[in-house]
Amino acid sequence: MAFWKDLFRKNGVQQKIGLEGHTTVQVRHWNQDTNSYGKWIYLAKDKHNLITDAGQDFFSAQCLTNTSAGTRGAGFIALTENGTAPAASDTTLTSEITTNGLARADATTKTHSAGADTTVIEHTFTASGSFSTVQKSGLFNASSAGTMFSENTFTSTALATNDQIKVTWTITQT
Repeated sequence: MAFWKDLFRKNGVQQKIGLEGHTTVQVRHWNQDTNSYGKWIYLAKDKHNLITDAGQDFFSAQCLTNTSAGTRGAGFIALTENGTAPAASDTTLTSEITTNGLARADATTKTHSAGADTTVIEHTFTASGSFSTVQKSGLFNASSAGTMFSENTFTSTALATNDQIKVTWTITQT
């Protein structure tokens, strides 16, 4: 339980808890000839992501100052074809995709074990239309609007109907 060991030191309490995030994005294309999917291809593997200013505030509020039960964690994943570099001050995902199977989704995998420092949020999207340059993702606490906790870019990919893109967010307390 490295988190707690680091938090309390022999000479006092550690002054700051850090958050670090990484994103892995994979794509696999539908082969109409074989009527099956090809192999997963990495577009980004464990790429350091940016936790936004609002994301850090959200984390602190959820952990320390939230007095209402049931407030939603950041478990919604969104995609965009916009390739602008992430900035700490970003609060929205510019030109977020809202159609054809790539609309913001509640992640199907959300894992965190008690005593562990790492949380994994993952979702596989299946395109029901064509996209030319999917290249950035955001992690939110709501199905629309809400707080953007984190964002990251990855190698641009084109998607055709039935192609899949899997986005995995790994957030680690340091």
